[in-house]
Amino acid sequence: MPTTDQMRPVRSAGWRFVLVGGLNTLVTGIALSLLSTVIDPRVAYTVVFAAGIAFSTAMAGRFVNGVPMTRRQTVLYVLMYVAVYLVGVAVLWVAAGLGMPDVASGLVVLVTAPLTFFGGRVIIAHRRGPSAIDPRRVTP
Repeated sequence: MPTTDQMRPVRSAGWRFVLVGGLNTLVTGIALSLLSTVIDPRVAYTVVFAAGIAFSTAMAGRFVNGVPMTRRQTVLYVLMYVAVYLVGVAVLWVAAGLGMPDVASGLVVLVTAPLTFFGGRVIIAHRRGPSAIDPRRVTP
């Protein structure tokens, strides 16, 4: 278990992100696909994404990365998610323009998931400085 000064190794945090993110993605992806059949996919994406932010923010610090987030980091984390949300909306606009069926809109997570994992790592590591992630603990 990492100390409060060190983040989990990338591999460990990555697996935890996959677990938490997978659950979040599965639930929100299914909700998005179903909701997109009754309302505009971009509106559905907004509703579902907002619900996912709350869950992800609650789990990102201690469970995924092994360290608590400060209030500042929490705000930055939510803002990062808003930026990723905008990327996702852009992807949906492009997909709609290419004639992709609305029910496939849940695939947007293939773009957004990596952005949120690495964005969260950068935000959480930033407070702790360059020594926060012990290079001996970073596994390929």
